[in-house]
Amino acid sequence: MLGCKAVTESYTQARKAQKILEGYGYKCLIKRTTNTGIEGCGFMLIVNGDCTEVSDILVSSGVAYKRLENLRRYEE
Repeated sequence: MLGCKAVTESYTQARKAQKILEGYGYKCLIKRTTNTGIEGCGFMLIVNGDCTEVSDILVSSGVAYKRLENLRRYEE
């Protein structure tokens, strides 16, 4: 199964994205990111879906994110 990692700047944005995506039937998990690069600390949302679909939903809902990354062989 294909998964998607969406990196956000805050827990509030991650939670907002989670609520919206769950309304579309996606299962989501919020995790804290570590300060390991230029993005710094933040939160990531792990979603059981394709990043193209996730991006479309988030953009149309006005939810900001830093980046999306497809996760291969994602298991819930």
